[in-house]
Amino acid sequence: MSKGDKKRRRALDAYGALQRVAALSATHVEAATHAFGLSASQFGVLETLQQRGPVHQQELAEALGRSKAQMTAIIDALEGRGLVRRERHAVDRRFISVYLTEAGHVLLADVGPVRTEAILGLMRELSGEQKTRLTRLCRRLIRVLDPGSDDAADADRDAEDAEPQIDEDAPTTPHVSASTAEAEHVA
Repeated sequence: MSKGDKKRRRALDAYGALQRVAALSATHVEAATHAFGLSASQFGVLETLQQRGPVHQQELAEALGRSKAQMTAIIDALEGRGLVRRERHAVDRRFISVYLTEAGHVLLADVGPVRTEAILGLMRELSGEQKTRLTRLCRRLIRVLDPGSDDAADADRDAEDAEPQIDEDAPTTPHVSASTAEAEHVA
């Protein structure tokens, strides 16, 4: 197998693993919200409203990566359960803001800790260093896929703070830095 084939295989294996872990972890965590009759998208709307306060319906769609039609259906379901309410803007009736109701706050207070425990249970499998590395790697991919996002800005800060990364696919040439030579001389 050529070096190019190996690089390609590593990239495809990494992507396959990433996809599988994303799907399995989402299913694991969604089980916690499903116990309360909420889909992951519905929980995301409630959580966003709790964090941001009333939000325009279009903003919610953008924040959660959903189409207008999908967001309308999600909010319809939540509104039907009395968890959110919609209000048209007083001046521009085209704009609809979504508000979290008291019932929505109560449900979030119940489901939040259960969902958090599901996430923590999953993450207990990783050491602190592994969680930090995983976060950095994910943010790096987010920076490429969604350059304008807050996570992309976090990735830029992480890159500045991170230790030098070794690119396994880069050509290897012996290199001794001044600090390495100093450290060897002191030892």
